[in-house]
Amino acid sequence: MLAGAFVTVVVVAGMAGPASAHAQLESEQPNQGAVLLTSPRQVVLHFDEPVEIDFGSLRVLGPGGQRVDEGGTHHPPGDTHSVAVSLPGHLPRGTYVVAWRVISADSHPVHGAFIFSVGSARGSAKANVVARALTSANGSRFVGVVFWVVRAAEFAGLVVAVGAAAVLALLWPAGWGRRRHRRMVWAAWALSLAGSVAGIAIQGVYAGGLPFLDIVKPSLFDEVLHTRFGEVELLRIVVLVVLGVLLATVPHGGRRGSVRWRNAGGAVLCVVLLMTPGLSGHPGTAGNVWVGETLDVVHLGAVSVWLGGLAVLGLVLYPGAEAVRSEELWALATRFLAYAFGAVVAVVASGVVQAIREVGSFYALFHTSYGVTLIVKVALVIVLVGGGAVSRRAVHRAGGRVNRFIRRGRRAAPLGAPPSGKAATAVVHHHPPSVPEPGDGRRALKRSVTAELVIALAVLAVTALLVNAVPAKQAAEQPFSQSFNVLGVQVNAIVAPARTGPGNQVHFYVLGRLGQPVGVPELDAAISLPAQGIGPIALPIVVAGPGHYLSADVDIPLAGDWVLKVTVRTTAIDEQEVVATLPVR
Repeated sequence: MLAGAFVTVVVVAGMAGPASAHAQLESEQPNQGAVLLTSPRQVVLHFDEPVEIDFGSLRVLGPGGQRVDEGGTHHPPGDTHSVAVSLPGHLPRGTYVVAWRVISADSHPVHGAFIFSVGSARGSAKANVVARALTSANGSRFVGVVFWVVRAAEFAGLVVAVGAAAVLALLWPAGWGRRRHRRMVWAAWALSLAGSVAGIAIQGVYAGGLPFLDIVKPSLFDEVLHTRFGEVELLRIVVLVVLGVLLATVPHGGRRGSVRWRNAGGAVLCVVLLMTPGLSGHPGTAGNVWVGETLDVVHLGAVSVWLGGLAVLGLVLYPGAEAVRSEELWALATRFLAYAFGAVVAVVASGVVQAIREVGSFYALFHTSYGVTLIVKVALVIVLVGGGAVSRRAVHRAGGRVNRFIRRGRRAAPLGAPPSGKAATAVVHHHPPSVPEPGDGRRALKRSVTAELVIALAVLAVTALLVNAVPAKQAAEQPFSQSFNVLGVQVNAIVAPARTGPGNQVHFYVLGRLGQPVGVPELDAAISLPAQGIGPIALPIVVAGPGHYLSADVDIPLAGDWVLKVTVRTTAIDEQEVVATLPVR
């Protein structure tokens, strides 16, 4: 299995394409900071992936702060990557703010703002302040916390319901006859169902950047149902209802023959349930969608078997009124640990491939919030695997003799059925010492399983954070930008894509006090890498437009933290030098 997992990692890593998730603005019309001689008829924004506007808005604010757009936000005909809004036939002279908010293909909102001017850049300084405030506004923190809690509960319910049902069906049919285990499966089912309904409600205020109390608006709920996220959540609700009907028909006796067809139908429903998180998240929108969705189903399925089995085993170890015989406990534990080992291999293999697809580099792993959160998750999973090793050792020590007895005398008997015939005689007369009673082994197993369940809850909580984060590869590929205030002007430096090799574009925009483009007598720039003793390397700069200076096709030979040094001269004698750290991947 380890060799197969390694081969899977190598093959799929070679197939994986470039990832994308949160939509990025690629271009805008009018251009940011442009000073137009005539009034534009519309504002158009183009993104790198299809975006939804059900919760988005494209607003244009005039010099006095009033809205001047008309007709509503819409997609240009046949172009789901773009959004547009119409403007009046003639706009007064002045500076305008464009504020936008759209929904990415992975159901997460992205927003921003920029300015353009008509006839004159008067008022651009004030408009820039407004645009920066709108860009930095991230919505209600309370809504974000509630959204995270709902997603974590949804994941936990889904994983435990699918995993516990699978373990009971495949490994311990008699366990379905125990009230506590049935109640656990139904509680997890109800938690996933409630989380899906609550997810639709909270998505409206989260994606729209609205106050939490707007969650009760029926119109907002209806709008969510017309988005990709809402459709996937509705699919999950329908499948959960059908699965609930199927579970209700399972006889409490747990006879394997009587529920075989239900197991097949339940397996199909569980696979569909495991597909739903990826359909509205990163796996369903990043790179090769089929590869991403398959990996996600394998990953979640393995996690479900692992954690669902732990939950089943935990209830056995805390018996209450429904005590389980020691031989039955150790037989269940032995069988489950064999499945758990395979689940761990699948979790690690699929997790490694997913990390390769969504992180892509050590820089992205250590320098993005997604990467750091992933490191925390991996650390927790390592501890979880260690707990599994402790459980495995406890089972082998305390249950070895029982396992040998079961293999010799009850090989064909269903787990949980009483011994009969010669096997029963062996238990009563010939091998009484082979059935261990509760003792140190049970207590050790109880401690390790309890610790594993606690750590598993932490892993699910961290996973809910990852679902809502920008994938590390995409976050690391965002252009470098830095602003400087130099001798009464503002210099905006942009380096894209800030990667090793040729093809880097270095832009400098010089703006005056009113935000208008300003030409300066001289602007020089150089880069150096002190750690390797390289540089300074002078950048050849040309004037690309009013206040716009460009150094095209810059070759950066090595990765590392480069130093960007910019020298600006505004008069014959006024000159200033500024520096910034330029991380290059």
